[in-house]
Amino acid sequence: MAAKVELLIPQGIVRVPQKSPSSRLGGLAGKVIGLVNNGKPNADVFLSRLANLMQKKYRLSGILLKAKPRPSVPAEFIEELAMECQAVVNAVGD
Repeated sequence: MAAKVELLIPQGIVRVPQKSPSSRLGGLAGKVIGLVNNGKPNADVFLSRLANLMQKKYRLSGILLKAKPRPSVPAEFIEELAMECQAVVNAVGD
């Protein structure tokens, strides 16, 4: 009696929907910019300096700073940033 063998091929196939990139902003003056601190050391220092420079150079309407508690934790505030900001900078420290 012949035994039946099932062969599994662990090949992942990822289907990513095609998306067009967002259109570029004409400028930053009067825009709200989101800054995301990913929780790594020194990301806060970088973002603080970046916020000051951007505010002086581009006359932003506002800056929304959000921080993740740790790099490995998903950002739970992404929807808020998408609704309130015209652009977002995600900082990586170390």
